Amino acid sequence: MPGASFTVSAPAGPRSVAPAAATRTFGRCAKEVPAARRFVREVLADHPGCSDAELLTCELVTNAVQHATDAARVTVAVMRLGAVVHVDVVDDGCVGLLHWRESGRHDEDGRGFQLVNALAERWGFLRERSGTCVWFEIAS
Repeated sequence: MPGASFTVSAPAGPRSVAPAAATRTFGRCAKEVPAARRFVREVLADHPGCSDAELLTCELVTNAVQHATDAARVTVAVMRLGAVVHVDVVDDGCVGLLHWRESGRHDEDGRGFQLVNALAERWGFLRERSGTCVWFEIAS
């Protein structure tokens, strides 16, 4: 799997400058996916990685809507620290596990994690009793 490095934990490391951050919670339904995408666009409007962050957020929120069947909410947190953008997509569901799926040329779905892996500098997930957080970082 070429692409971004993958870890199964939250990103670590001290931050020397206070990041600019914004968080919004959406209902776990398909009609909220465009709203989540607009939220990221509004927060990152002047950042060079805005389009990639929008796309990856859309993919991850869609995954939560489709697969976190017992979740009620999806929270998107966007943090800017200079050239780096960090996005968390958190659902409050406890059913199901994340899994990588290889998609063929003619498949209509199943490419979300492949896109994240191709476009993100780093990404990973953290699974807890209270839900799942899938995160990614884009650097410009």
